[in-house]
Amino acid sequence: MKISKLILGIVFILFFKSTLFGQIEYDDNVSKDILSKLQEKVDGTGEIIIFQDMRINELVYNHIEQNKRKGGVPGYRIRIFSDIGTGARDASQKSKARFYELFPEIPIYIEYDSPYFKVYVGDFRTKIDALKEFNRIKRYFRSAFIVPDKINYPDLEE
Repeated sequence: MKISKLILGIVFILFFKSTLFGQIEYDDNVSKDILSKLQEKVDGTGEIIIFQDMRINELVYNHIEQNKRKGGVPGYRIRIFSDIGTGARDASQKSKARFYELFPEIPIYIEYDSPYFKVYVGDFRTKIDALKEFNRIKRYFRSAFIVPDKINYPDLEE
């Protein structure tokens, strides 16, 4: 009797495991951008070969998917504008345009948080990174300050 329960238990576990991991879908671009990119051969450089259990890849992909559902990762942005009133929308657009002229490499975000129009810039992973740019930005936008926020994922460097 115990042997049949043991066999039934093993079959159940194997079925449950294949069902659990069989439902996970992965974005081919994610694997190309992270794991496969590490192993690509580039002239004049060394070769990287990764030997690891596929369950590690599954954990990495699950972590990526969870972060996508959260809408970003914790980080910092710099608020350069916040105003309320009838001219706030136009003023926020002007701040955005002025900032883009001065710092075209830094992303800009306009947010309407009723009744305020706010303009945020940057996607900084650490406060130190934000402080580096803040010192440059503060010269042109006197009311700027650093705020914690959910930021977009940084691009992978080539």
